[in-house]
Amino acid sequence: MAQPTLRDVHIDAALANISIAYRNEKYIADLLFPIVPVDKKSDYYYKWTKDFWFRNHVDRRGPGAVYAEGGLALSTEQFSTVNKGLAFAIPDETVDNQDAAVDIETAGAEWLADQFQLDREIALKTKIMDASVWASSTTLSGITQWSDFENSTPVDDVDTGRQTIKKATGLNPNVALMNDEVFQKVRRHPNLLEMYKYTQKGSLTQAQIAEVFQIEQIIIGDAVRTTVDEGVTFSGSFIWDKNCILLYVAKRPGLLVASAGYTFVWRQNGFTIPIQRVRDELRSRDVLKADHAFDQKVTANDCGYEIIDCVA
Repeated sequence: MAQPTLRDVHIDAALANISIAYRNEKYIADLLFPIVPVDKKSDYYYKWTKDFWFRNHVDRRGPGAVYAEGGLALSTEQFSTVNKGLAFAIPDETVDNQDAAVDIETAGAEWLADQFQLDREIALKTKIMDASVWASSTTLSGITQWSDFENSTPVDDVDTGRQTIKKATGLNPNVALMNDEVFQKVRRHPNLLEMYKYTQKGSLTQAQIAEVFQIEQIIIGDAVRTTVDEGVTFSGSFIWDKNCILLYVAKRPGLLVASAGYTFVWRQNGFTIPIQRVRDELRSRDVLKADHAFDQKVTANDCGYEIIDCVA
């Protein structure tokens, strides 16, 4: 007897409760260079000359004698934000024909926000993973690279950098930035595991590595980008190089505070990434547009120390 088949009783359609999208789990640029909202596209900030804070100006004074006097030197440095924009078009026909799971407007808005975060990540990497940016750096090669478990000494290398920053600024670096390839070698390195040999086996956590390095926080740069053209087989790579940068990063921007860098964001439309929806009647479509102006500025190059080519 003829009976309805599985195909007879169901016509395949797109699911409404899931869709697949790829995106980076996290970005770290704003953790390294904290955001400072500014009211003008460009401006100046004050910088107190370092020497006067570390030289002893106090002198002996006898009864009735004149007090020794000291002073401070002050200069200014400029920031200049660069405006960047991006738009995402939503034709009326696309909206009318989309399935429930697509929600093109939400997807477009999230894509725009993610694009600006990706752009800021790439921009900061380009700026700070450059030995000429920092007052001090070192380059590892061969047996000194941390991928050589037998000969390299990452604890000593980091300690040299930490002391270099301390002697130059009076501050202990509180952040160690490394990409995921470096982190995976460090967490298994015998030089560090030796210090936990009775309590830990195999690999270490970020907190344990930070304790060994005498650094408050290990920040892992594991965001990925692709540079191949659209339509070409995807090929991804880490944004951050195989380096380690020690930094002193201010916990919050403020007066009389040193920090390796800040991200000056012009709050023309708010200091976050504003997304606006505008109508384009000539093309029967809506357009989502985002506008953002920022300057990632190295404000204290002696608050950073770069260890280049940490792993092979």
